[in-house]
Amino acid sequence: MKFLYLLSAIVFLVLMDAPGFSHGLLTHHACRNRGGQCHFWKCPYYTRYLGKCVFGHCCRRRFSEIV
Repeated sequence: MKFLYLLSAIVFLVLMDAPGFSHGLLTHHACRNRGGQCHFWKCPYYTRYLGKCVFGHCCRRRFSEIV
């Protein structure tokens, strides 16, 4: 029984939010509204980081296209 208390305390500490990671995650739709796309691993070199998506990073093109 004492093991159960220890296990619940460890689970609580592991799942507790850290102060730096308490901001909300962007959905794919919210990222598109900001003018970006969700990339799975990290932003490519030609893009700028906008926020964190549910499965990766929200990135927008850094360079404007010349028409």
